[in-house]
Amino acid sequence: MVNPFAISWLWRGFKGRSVTFALLFASFMLGWSLSHAVNVLLTRLGVHWLYALMLPAFFFMWLAKREDRLFPDEAKRTLYARSLIAGAIILAIIIAWLRN
Repeated sequence: MVNPFAISWLWRGFKGRSVTFALLFASFMLGWSLSHAVNVLLTRLGVHWLYALMLPAFFFMWLAKREDRLFPDEAKRTLYARSLIAGAIILAIIIAWLRN
């Protein structure tokens, strides 16, 4: 089954408007959850489990809203987003090819 969030992130990242969503798409394409990594870090720091589940979502929403400040040049932002998506797809194909 296709994850509808991944398709949405692919579309937002490929349009070049969001490096954050391109990064989320790439991480899910490669099977690595950034939210899980943030959750593990927060749990080890002693944050309550409920906050450790909610804070990654708020973090990525905050990052997506402030992305234009982090990457002010829209041409570079588009290049980064599309490079992340293309690189993730190529790397996933190579990994699948090497496993067979």
